[in-house]
Amino acid sequence: MADASTNGDHSDRNPIVIGLLLLVTGLLLNYLFERHNIFKVWENSVYPIAWADIFYPPACVFLCLTGFALALGGVMRRATIRQLRPYVLAVAIPLTILHTLFSFGMQFIATGADRLGECPGLDQAASSSNVIPESKQRPGHPAVGCAVERRGMFLSYYNDVIVLGVTDAAAQEHVVAAVAENFRQAHTHPVQVVFYERENWTTRQLKNGATYGTSRGPNKLLRIINIG
Repeated sequence: MADASTNGDHSDRNPIVIGLLLLVTGLLLNYLFERHNIFKVWENSVYPIAWADIFYPPACVFLCLTGFALALGGVMRRATIRQLRPYVLAVAIPLTILHTLFSFGMQFIATGADRLGECPGLDQAASSSNVIPESKQRPGHPAVGCAVERRGMFLSYYNDVIVLGVTDAAAQEHVVAAVAENFRQAHTHPVQVVFYERENWTTRQLKNGATYGTSRGPNKLLRIINIG
């Protein structure tokens, strides 16, 4: 009898323990993949936003929702994992789909705009390195731009500083140091500094004397540095 009671207790605890493990796993994976990966997946990556940025937020959301529902069900109903599984999936799957649609919608709407007000300071900091060439698109200004991106299952803000035409590694370090100093002093959101080989911009003069500028297509990515 004692053994049966003990086994029953362990069976009751399983959903709670497994649920908490799934919840912690989802939060930890989101933390690592968002920008804190110890293997520096995005350092010197060939893409500013890797393919994983599309898949890991829904996966982390699903793990967290499944873990939360499983733990809550284990506490309230004292049921086994097998008994709770249909109810947990009925909650976790629709909510994960809704979160994914909302996340993509927010990224589409918010991406690019300076909603944090931190871009002017970051642009100025990068320009203060005095190694960025003049912009072809905006003569008289350095070839640097800033935008705001959102990442992870919490749609965390981070600044995307794009630097064009700085190919020397030492010069790139000057830019990164200047941006990092601004990050520390102004306490901005995390920054991703992206270096491209050149500014693919061509200016043509029309017959009426006006000038017309066009982009020549994709640029070659040199390096990505994450700050924060």
